[in-house]
Parts: sequence; structure tokens; C-alpha cells
Amino acid sequence: MIVMVLFAILNIDKIYLRGTIAGVAIVLRYFWEKKTLKKYTIEIPELAMKKTGFKPSDQLELNVNHNEITLRPSRVTDQLPKIRLYWYTLPALVLAITFFIFCREQHMRTVPITGDYSIANGSMLLSLVSGLLVFIVSFIVTKLNNNGPTRNVYWRSLPTITIACGLIIVFSFSAFFWLLGKLFVAARFDIYTSTTFVFVIIAAVNYLMINLSLTLSSGIITNLLTIMIIGGMLFSMLTNSTRDWWKHNFSFLGTAQNSANLQFNVTLIFSGLLMMALVDYLFVNLQQKYPGIKTQLLRWLLYGEAACIAAIGLFPNNPKFHILHDRISMWLVYIMLILIVAIKWILPEVTRQFLVLSYVIGSVMGAEYIIFKLANYLSLTAFELIEFALAFSWLLLLLQNIENLAQYGEQLFLVKIKSEKISAKVEKQPHDKANS
Repeated sequence: MIVMVLFAILNIDKIYLRGTIAGVAIVLRYFWEKKTLKKYTIEIPELAMKKTGFKPSDQLELNVNHNEITLRPSRVTDQLPKIRLYWYTLPALVLAITFFIFCREQHMRTVPITGDYSIANGSMLLSLVSGLLVFIVSFIVTKLNNNGPTRNVYWRSLPTITIACGLIIVFSFSAFFWLLGKLFVAARFDIYTSTTFVFVIIAAVNYLMINLSLTLSSGIITNLLTIMIIGGMLFSMLTNSTRDWWKHNFSFLGTAQNSANLQFNVTLIFSGLLMMALVDYLFVNLQQKYPGIKTQLLRWLLYGEAACIAAIGLFPNNPKFHILHDRISMWLVYIMLILIVAIKWILPEVTRQFLVLSYVIGSVMGAEYIIFKLANYLSLTAFELIEFALAFSWLLLLLQNIENLAQYGEQLFLVKIKSEKISAKVEKQPHDKANS
């Protein structure tokens, strides 16, 4: 019995020893493989390096997010546009002093938040003047020096972009101070506090407008177009005098029966002009890379679409322009259908995914039109809103595809990732060196 127990103990020791040896072997193999790590390199084209201003010895920050790699300067200050303090504070100080003097001349000891002579109206008017002025000056300086993104923007686009920015400022201020007026009913501040508020608001708007002029791109113009159309229409819906406007049609917002018809029509006019400016900007590079009649046809179809949007606001659905308004609306639909059908041939290097999406959206728009005409299921307003949402969404996708094509070789480059084996010694990261 004792012999059998000893034999069992010896067998257990052998099994344990074998397991220990196997575990040690696995660990040694892991560390042996770790000695030959892989390093990946990316060859950056010379043109791309010139555009970034990076040097071979510069230390960059690599950010990995959602299958994307972003390289940028390691210092946050190097990533921001160089905007000097006095560029936006000096005009704000001058106008704030003007506001203070005006209030003293009117014998106002306290200033209300909203109203005729209020912080809202004063800051909106002065911010509008100052913001647009610094935007125009910054745009002209960078354009003449040819050292910013404005070099690809035509001079004729400057008034349109400026007015669009001004309208967005007005819409934003109106909504913001309307909300403040509801939250702080009949609130008033002394003249010194009010002047401080006005100064801070003007300085903030100046900074944003200077930053906009220094970083202006097709993506920003697209965002301005989106904010312009959606914000302007929502503002017209909220401020119109007829609450049951939706029982008529979508064009009712621009008629004389609506008190907010001016906002709606101006929004459409300058949205069309802003779209023309965006098409101008995109086709500067696209026309050089893809010359030919097809690219020209795409450009003029987009011009026609933008002109129809502007003309709908220029000729509202009043009795005087009713027939012309309807004709222009139909031309807008016809051009959209031509674009969807012909996009396979007139858009360079169109992807299959975008083609399928275009045909699906076109089919849905056609089916909705048939349902509206035959089944009388949708109201006229619902039909127009759905058609507008589908058409505008597809138009934004088309402009995004054109933007990608235009940026290729200018802001987008094809690169290859190469791998090579290196030793297991890994270089410490900056934060590791700081901790040690």
C-alpha cells in the first residue's frame, strides 16, 4: 500500500514537472518572438510635406480613431491659426466704447437684455458690422498674400460668403437673445456691465470671423450652406404670423401673407448664391484634373440648380409671380432628375455605392410623386418637405463626392504602408520620459 502511494506521488511530480517545463517554454518563445517587432513606415509625397510645413526632424502627434490615422503638431498652439489678440479685441473695444457713449447720451442708467435699446440689438448690430469687416479684411489679406485656403476662392464669391455669414449672425443672435428674454424676463443691467457684455460678444464674433477667413474651405462653405438653408427656414417657420401655414403649402412661407416672408426669401436667394460660390470653389481644381465636356456639363447643371433655388426666393408665390414661381420649381425638379440619371457619365470616378444611393433616392422621390398624385395620401406641404429633404441630402452627398475628387492631389494623397522588423527595444514616448 505504501509503495503504491509513493508511486502515485512520483507520477504526480512528473506531470507537474512536465507542465512547468512546457509553461517555461511558452514564455521563452513569447519573449523570443518579441525580439523581432515590426515597424511601419509611410512615405509622404513631397507636395504634401510642402503644404504642411513639417520638417524631417519635427516631432508629431499621431492620433488613431475609427480606423483613421491623423498626424498633427505635438503642440496645441501649432494647430491653431495665428490670430493676434489686438486683431479682434481692438475693434471690439472701439465699438464697446461707442455703445457706452450712446447709452450715456440717451441717459440710460440700466440697459434691458431685449428691446429697442437693449444689449441684444446693440451687440447684434455692432457684432455684425465688426465681424463682417474683419472677415473681409482677413480674406483680402490672405488672398493677396496667397498663403491661405482663400487662394482657391474667386473674388466674386466674397460678397456672397460675407452676406451669408451676416445672415447666420443675425439668425443666431435672434434665437439666442429670444431665449435669454424668455429665461430672464424684464432683466436689466447697469451701463458698465452691459458695455462689458457687448465687448465680450463683439470680441468673440470677431475671433470667429477671423478664424473662418483663415480656415475657409469647401467643407466650411458646405456647412454654411446647410446652416443657411435649414436655419433660415426654421426661423421663418417659427416667426411667421400664420400658425396654420402648413395647411397651404411650403411656398406659403415666402408669400406676402406671411409676416416673415422676407427672411424666407432672402434665405433662398443667398443659399443659391452660396451654392454657386461652393461650385466655383470645387471646380477650380476639378476642372484642371478632369477637363472635358462632361465636367463642364456637371458644373452648369449645378449652376442651374443653384440659380433655381435663388429664383424661387426672388419670385415668391404671390399672384404676380405665381406661374413663374411654379415653372422655376419644376425646372428645379427637372435638373435634379437629370443629375441623378446622368451622374454615372458626368461625375468622374463615380463609385458604385453612390450610384446605388442616387438611384434609390430618385426612385423614392418618383414613388412619392406618384402616391401624391394618384392616391392623394400626402398633403402638399408634406410632399414638398419630403422631396426637399431627399433632394437636399442627395445634393450634399454629390458635393461631398466632388470635394473628395477636387482635393485629391491637393489635400488628399495616396500613400503605402511598409513594414520592417526591428529589435525589441521600444523607444519611450514623451509622457513615459516625463514620468521617469
